[in-house]
Order: sequence, then structure tokens, then C-alpha cells
Amino acid sequence: MRYTQHDLEGVLDFVRDLYDRRGLEDFAERTMGSLLKLVAADRIVYGDFDVERQGARLVMQPSAVKEHDGTVDGAMNGALTGLERGFGNHPLYRYYLQTGNGLAHKTSQVMTKSQFRRYCEGDEFARQLGARYQMGLFFPAGPSVITSILLARSQRDFAERERALVNRLYPHLVQAFRNTASLNRLSRDVDGLIGMLEGPTSSVVVLAGDGRVKRWTERGRHWIAQYCRTPFPAQADRLPECFADWYGRQLALVAQETLSPSPRDPLVVDKSGRQLTVQLIPDHFRDEHLLLLNEKRDDSSWTALGEYGLTPRESEVLAWVAKGKTNAEVGVILQMSDRTVQKHLEHVYQKLGVGTRTTATVRALKMLGIGNP
Repeated sequence: MRYTQHDLEGVLDFVRDLYDRRGLEDFAERTMGSLLKLVAADRIVYGDFDVERQGARLVMQPSAVKEHDGTVDGAMNGALTGLERGFGNHPLYRYYLQTGNGLAHKTSQVMTKSQFRRYCEGDEFARQLGARYQMGLFFPAGPSVITSILLARSQRDFAERERALVNRLYPHLVQAFRNTASLNRLSRDVDGLIGMLEGPTSSVVVLAGDGRVKRWTERGRHWIAQYCRTPFPAQADRLPECFADWYGRQLALVAQETLSPSPRDPLVVDKSGRQLTVQLIPDHFRDEHLLLLNEKRDDSSWTALGEYGLTPRESEVLAWVAKGKTNAEVGVILQMSDRTVQKHLEHVYQKLGVGTRTTATVRALKMLGIGNP
């Protein structure tokens, strides 16, 4: 099959649009617009068909059909609703169910001449929209959902060259859809992660690879302003130089360690008896890198428990427990697992001769002479 220079240029534009990293919300619009540039058609329909519920949700370009006087032809626009109602019986969809072949096929291919004539005369969508000639492709979008794309013309059938061109792009279309769906799931995961980590002593900053701030809370911005010795730049979405330089160096290290990543030391900044710890979690696939911020006050008095056999880490854990923190909260603050926190506490109980976190706190306060328990 020979393709023209126009075909090849259209293919390149189509692939660029497909792999543009945006969400599912505009994936249908981008796909329809790109296909219409590649294959001339009167209109294009994109949507999902739920096999279990036997219901379709479709969108169309052009979305509205206007008469010469500017009025909207309600009957023609209502044809899309009719297509949704009867999509389960559409000849191209039935052919896909029978063969499992989602590549582009034409209605004139999957029916006999008499069947094709009756379809064009009796189908509401084909008759009202003048969609006599149709070409469709399908792929699974979920366990019971099929995504479909229909191109329609009124005057002439689609050429085999056009069908072959669309089929060449079919694998890219399916892969781009899966990539976009994965990005949406990851975005929801990040939203959940940020919600879980935001707290009185912790915050999250989301950055792009170029250092642009995508998301941060007032708490995170306040801490960075407090602990950084350089002012914020004029742009509202940029980190001050002291943090931006460290971030750039960390990303460079990540790039060098792609094949054999190793743990990276966090940024630790002390100021006025307080300490801010910053840890980078890179995500190059989405270009959304997380900075985990944790602030703690200096609890140096608790280190005196070393005289009673407690390690600095055990003293630190007990200090946070004394403030009413749960194991999970202590784990987030000190960047360790709940199980590790519990192990430290078990050692503390053994060394102090107690059996609970409450009695451990009371015993430690007496030893340090803090308060009057």
C-alpha cells in the first residue's frame, strides 16, 4: 500500500497528539480531531459501550448540525441518542463481537449488498445524519467496557488506503489510551498520598522536572520560607534558590542511577531549635516529583535517657509517643515503618521495666525531672 506525503505528515501529527500527556477528559476530543485531519469524514463518533448494562455513552464531532439559516436540526442531533440506544445492534459492533477483530472495518464490508441497503434505509443514525458509509474500530477499555470510534460519510465509501492507514495507527491508539488511563489512576493515587501525608508536622510539595511548583500547601510554603536563607523568586510557582539547587542536584543523581538506584540522603535544615527534613520521591513518568517535608522540634532533653540505656533513636521515638503520637504518626515523622516504631518501643519497655506506652512516658518524665507526674 502506497501512502502520500500528506498521509505521512498526518500520521506524525496523529501520533504526537495521541502521546501528549494529558488526562482522559480530553482524550476523546484529541483523538477525534486528529483522526478527522488524517481521514476525511463528515463526522466522527467516539464513546464507550457497557456490555453488561447494554448502554452507550457517545460524543460526536461536529457536535451540532446547523441549517443554512443558523438553526439547529434537532432531528439530526437526536440521531446520536438513537445510536446510543441501539448500539448493541450496530453492524460493525456485532462484527467485532463475532470476530474479536477491533481493527478498522467498513459497514459495506461486513454486510451483503441487500443488508447494507436495508441498513442505510432503516437505521435512524445512518438515515438522519446521512451516514451511509461508516468505518469503525474497537478496543476493550475495561472488563466489560468497549471503546468505539466511528467515522461516517454520506457521499462515498472509505478507500482501502484510508482503512489501512487507520489500522497502521491502531496499536498506537490503544497504547495511548492505556497510558492516559494509567496517568489518571496515578493522579488519583498521588492525591490520596498527599492527603494522607499532610499534617501538623508534615507536608508535600509537587514539582515538575524544571523546578516549577505544581502543588503545595500554605504550610509547606511557610516552612520553606522559614528555613531557606534566600528569598522566593518573583515567579509564584518557583522554589527559592537554596531549595531549588538541592532539588536540581537530586534529580541529576536520580538520572545517573537509573540502572542501579541507591538511597539518597535527605536535606536536613536546622533553625532555632527546630529541624526540617526534605526527602525526594521522583516520578519521571508523569514528571511529578514529590518533596516530603517533616518538621520536628529539638527534644535534646530526651537524649539524657541514654544514661538509662536507651539509644538516641529509642529516646526520639519515646519523645513523640509522650506527645500523644500513634505508631503510624511517629513512623511518618521519623520516616520508618509502624513495625520498626513498635520494635523500638518494645526495647524501651524492657529497658525501663514497664509494659505500656503510658507507663513508659510516666517513667521517662520522672527520670528527666519534667513536670510533676
